[in-house]
Amino acid sequence: MLDAAADAFVNDGLDALTFRRIAGRLGVADRAITELFRSVEDVLAAMLEREYLGMFHAIVEQMERDPLGGRLSRIYRYVLSAVHERPLARSMYLMERSDLSRILRLTRGYAFDPQLSIGPDLIDRMKAAGTVRRDVSSTALAAVVSATSAGAALLAPKPRLGDVVDGMVHLLERCADTDDTDTSRGKAALIAYADELAARQDEQAP
Repeated sequence: MLDAAADAFVNDGLDALTFRRIAGRLGVADRAITELFRSVEDVLAAMLEREYLGMFHAIVEQMERDPLGGRLSRIYRYVLSAVHERPLARSMYLMERSDLSRILRLTRGYAFDPQLSIGPDLIDRMKAAGTVRRDVSSTALAAVVSATSAGAALLAPKPRLGDVVDGMVHLLERCADTDDTDTSRGKAALIAYADELAARQDEQAP
């Protein structure tokens, strides 16, 4: 059912997310949906929560297999891959902020973040973990990562996307990553940060 909801959202937009549209895609009566969810907003929240968890598990799986997975350059690659390989995540990533705000209102504050927040806070934590250079501005670096990621999203799934990602990873390796080969603390920093985001979502839930 959530697959049908995601398909409607990705292909037809937020306004197409109705019980009738979802039921039509499944070939069932509306009642089959309303027996599981009280409102379309509940469907939306469940759909986004599943997407967030799916992305996070994919990122962690790749990160844990990589001995250097706790470096920012590697995390960037894995986050961007998770976004571009999932149509729902990519559509959320490219969505206007006004539409994202509307979704937050509809879901009563459910804080879905398709970028997994590679922002100043996470970068500061990775500095403390020893995997990001301390002389780099966390705010400026986060801004560059955000802008480059948005541009890369517009290229997907074109062949040049790989070149853009490879180029950004190379730049992060040169300007942000430390030489520390034990990146376990960087991995732990990302997991702890994601856990805190999830906890805040739980606190905001009605």
